[in-house]
Amino acid sequence: MNLYLKTLAGLEDLAAEELKAAGATHIEVGRRGISFQGDAKVLYTVCMHSRFAVRVLRYLTSFEAKTPDDLYRQGARFAWENMLEPDGSFVIDATVHSDGFSHSHFAALKLKDAIVDRFRGKTGKRPSIDKVRPDLRLNLHISGEKVTISVDASGEQLSRRGYRPRTAKAPLNEVLAAGLLALSGWRPGTPLYDPMCGSGTFSTEAALWASGLPVQAGRRHFAFMEWSDFEPDTWRAVRTEAMASITPVETPIFASDQHPGAVRQTMESLEGADVESLVQVKQADFFKLEPRTEGGMLVFNPPYGERMDPGDVVGLYERIGDRLKFHWSGFDAWVISSNDEALKRVGLRPHKRHPVFNGALECRWVGFSMYKGSKADQFKSKKA
Repeated sequence: MNLYLKTLAGLEDLAAEELKAAGATHIEVGRRGISFQGDAKVLYTVCMHSRFAVRVLRYLTSFEAKTPDDLYRQGARFAWENMLEPDGSFVIDATVHSDGFSHSHFAALKLKDAIVDRFRGKTGKRPSIDKVRPDLRLNLHISGEKVTISVDASGEQLSRRGYRPRTAKAPLNEVLAAGLLALSGWRPGTPLYDPMCGSGTFSTEAALWASGLPVQAGRRHFAFMEWSDFEPDTWRAVRTEAMASITPVETPIFASDQHPGAVRQTMESLEGADVESLVQVKQADFFKLEPRTEGGMLVFNPPYGERMDPGDVVGLYERIGDRLKFHWSGFDAWVISSNDEALKRVGLRPHKRHPVFNGALECRWVGFSMYKGSKADQFKSKKA
């Protein structure tokens, strides 16, 4: 199968490594996505294990269309009856970057009409539209005059792990949190502190990783299960192998927040992922928090100033930097923010930066090292 993995900007190389581990071939990394080839086992493995995939698509067909009528004609030529029963259901997700189409919803309607009319002409029946759990979730992508149609293998976005409480406020995307942890160099076994935990996405993703559980272990349905060529025996083998090879890594993980509501949300997330026993959670003010291990890593997603007074947010980052310098010697700290001025006020020289997006916000994921003694002393000891 020709397949395509959608991910977030900045995480493409991480996702490509996962694909290699799953046995994928012909891997080509692009912007926010990777094309690859693989059989059913590869596809099922990627959907089960990928921390960095948002969706996985299977290529169906491509053609050129200058107008909506072209899209209708070409769409009606495809043998949809080989993929869907006349009394089945489908939905179309469309992305359009073309002067020939006014908006994505209109393009999706034209393709929907083409599919329905083909079924009517061949069977006298037509499939229905189901936006919640369709038998077939199609992805329509139009760039200029090039149209690509794929079928979604994942269904519900793979980033929606299912553990987060509905009441969570401004949470990090799960794929982004997992990607930021990986980009920082953190791995299970390294103590992790999430001292402004919010809804607990950093802590939950870290605990899932340390637990050895497949990231989609709690998920019971993928869109590929509705396909006519679904291989149930292959799927059972992939899932059985995944659950049998779980190897947890003992990892101290500490989540805290000064707000009791955030602490409750974090506990709910951890319980939803069945990893609550792996994280120590408490209500605490970071500016009074002390390390509980000899070293490790801290991760922060502080306010960016989008909803705060700019003076307050700059002052917050200054206080974070001061606390790190004087109380967290020997640790690494990573901060995600879209506020460059506030990041400068941390007062520490970053050793690494990664450009990423938090939703539509262009951000930096910035790493700092709090050396014991001076940086010069640290360099001398390494050289010796």
